[in-house]
Amino acid sequence: MLFTRTLFHFFVISLGLLTCSVYASAKDLKNCVLAQYSPQTVAISGLPDPSTMGSYKFKVVKYGKKPSIFSFSNPEIITQKVKLPRFLAEYSRSKGYKDDAYHNFNNDVSLDGKVWLPNGKGPFPLVLITHGNSAPGFDYLAELLASRGYLVAQVEQTYLNGLWGENGARGWVLLEHLKLLRQWSSEPKQPFFEKVDMENIALIGMSRGGEAVALATTFNQWQTLPHSDEVLDLGFNIRAVVALAPMDGQYLHTDGSNVLKNTNYLVLQGGHDADVYQFLGSQQWQRTSFDDGGDYLKQLVYFYRGNHINFNQSMSGSFHWGKRGDFDAQLLAPAQQEKLTKVFVSAFLEASILKNVEYRQLFKQIPLTEFDLPEDIYISRYITSDFKVVEDFEDSSIKVKLSRVDRDNKQTFLPVSIEPERLRYGVETPNQVLRLNLARDVETHVRIQLPSQMIKNQSNHQYFNFQFSLARTDTSTQQKCEPYNLFSETKVEVLQDSLLVESISLGSIGTVSPLLLSDFSELERGDVQYAQTEPVLQTFSVPVKFENISDGATELVIIFKPSQNVTIILDDFGVTGDTN
Repeated sequence: MLFTRTLFHFFVISLGLLTCSVYASAKDLKNCVLAQYSPQTVAISGLPDPSTMGSYKFKVVKYGKKPSIFSFSNPEIITQKVKLPRFLAEYSRSKGYKDDAYHNFNNDVSLDGKVWLPNGKGPFPLVLITHGNSAPGFDYLAELLASRGYLVAQVEQTYLNGLWGENGARGWVLLEHLKLLRQWSSEPKQPFFEKVDMENIALIGMSRGGEAVALATTFNQWQTLPHSDEVLDLGFNIRAVVALAPMDGQYLHTDGSNVLKNTNYLVLQGGHDADVYQFLGSQQWQRTSFDDGGDYLKQLVYFYRGNHINFNQSMSGSFHWGKRGDFDAQLLAPAQQEKLTKVFVSAFLEASILKNVEYRQLFKQIPLTEFDLPEDIYISRYITSDFKVVEDFEDSSIKVKLSRVDRDNKQTFLPVSIEPERLRYGVETPNQVLRLNLARDVETHVRIQLPSQMIKNQSNHQYFNFQFSLARTDTSTQQKCEPYNLFSETKVEVLQDSLLVESISLGSIGTVSPLLLSDFSELERGDVQYAQTEPVLQTFSVPVKFENISDGATELVIIFKPSQNVTIILDDFGVTGDTN
C-alpha cells in the first residue's frame, strides 16, 4: 500500500462490521447507498464540454538522459543530471529512513519527460503532469490538454519509486523541469523556442505526485534554501495545482505541514480508494489560503465509485483477477474515471489558467446530466478568494447559536458541540466542525449573525451568497434504500432586526449526499481491515437578495425538520458576492 496504515479505534471496527452485516454483499451496499441519493435537477450550463478534443494538432517530443546501447527508444533531446539540495536527504535521514532512500543517487537525478507540443505560434500555457509510486500513465489527459492549446510535459520519476520520505524530492525535480523548459523556450534551436508561456503554469500530480505538486509550489516561493544563504532561481508563476488522490504528510517542512498560498487548488478523490484510502487531499485543501487580493479558487470533488488505479492508465491497464477483480468490477470503469478526470481537470484549468471563470459553475453544481459524466454521487467543496468567513469554529468565540422549537413554538437553546473533523478510521484532523443531532419531525434552528460591514462590502452585487459546508455522519443501519434529501425539509430564513424578510427553501439549492459507505471486504485479509466511511463536507451556496437587506442587524437561520433522525457536521459559514 502507498500509505502506512493508521491504527484505528475498536469502536470504528465494530461499527463497520455492524453496518456491513445488514447487506448481503458489497454490491448490495453500494446499490443501497446509490439508491439513497436524490439527484438534483440542475439547469444546463450551456458551456462547451471541457473534455472534448480541441482544434490544435500536436507533436510529441521526448527528452531525457543519454540512452544505453540497449535502449529501445532514444530521446530527441539529451538532458544532464541535476543534484538535489542536501536538505531533502537530511529530512529523509531525520525520519529514520535508511541511507538507501533517494539520497543513494549521491543527489544526482535525471530529467526525463515526454512533451505534447501544439502546432502554432504560441506561447502555450505550460502543464506538468507527474505520477506517484507507479509509471507515467496520463497520455489521455496530456492529449486532451495539448489539443486545447496547452504545452504538456509528462515527467517521469520512476527512479524514486519504492522509497520513503522522497516526496520532497519529487517536488523539487518538477522545479528542475520548469528550469529546463524555461531555458529551452529562449533557445532558437530548440523545438520549444518561444512556445512556452512561463506566466501560466499548472502542475498535476497523482498519489505521491499529488503531494509533490503542492510541495513544488511551496518550494517555488522560497527565496533561499533552508538553513542557507544560497539564492534560488525559481519564482515560476504556478497558477494552478491539481492533485489526484494525493498523499499528504510524507514530507514535512521544518515548521510542519505544507501550506499552499495564493494558488488555485483542485483535488479529486474516489470513495473506494484502496491505496490512499483516507481523503488526505482534503487536508491540503484546508491548508490552502489566499491573502494577496487575487482571484482564486480551491476546490475538491469526491466521487463515490472511484478507486486509485483508474486515474493512471499504466495501473488501470493491468489485469486484476480474483477478489481484486471483483472489487474493481463494482466501481467505475477506467474509461469512466478518465472521463470525469478530463471534465474536472480541463474545466479547472479553463477557469484558473485561461480565465474562463464561467467554468467555476460546474464545480458549484456538478453537471450530472452534461458532458457524459458517469452516473455516481459527487460531492463538491469550494471556496473562492472573496469568501468572507463568519464562523469556521477554529477559535473559542463561537458565533453560531442552536435551538429547538416545540409544537407550541417554544424555543430551547442547545449546547454547541465542536469536534475535530475525522478521516477514515476516525482519525482526527486539525479542522474543527460543528456536530448536530437532528431528531425526526423536530424543528432545529442554526442561527448566525452577519456583520453589517461584511454585507455592505458585497453590495455591488444584486445578491450575496450565504455559504456553508455540511455532511451527514449518521451511521444507522435502518436507513431505507430509497432517495432522501435532507434539504427537501430545510429552509433558510433571513431576518432583519428580528423580522422575517425572506424564506428560502433549500430543496432547489442542492442535494445532501447520504453517508457514503464503502465495502472493501474483497481486499481484506488477516489483520488488514478497512473502515467503511469518512464523512466528506459538501459546500452549499444560498443566494440572498439585497433588495430585502437594510442597515439593520441581519441574521440567517437554517431550519431543519427532517422526517428521519440525522446526524450532521457543519463548517465554514460565510458570505461571498461571487456569481460565477
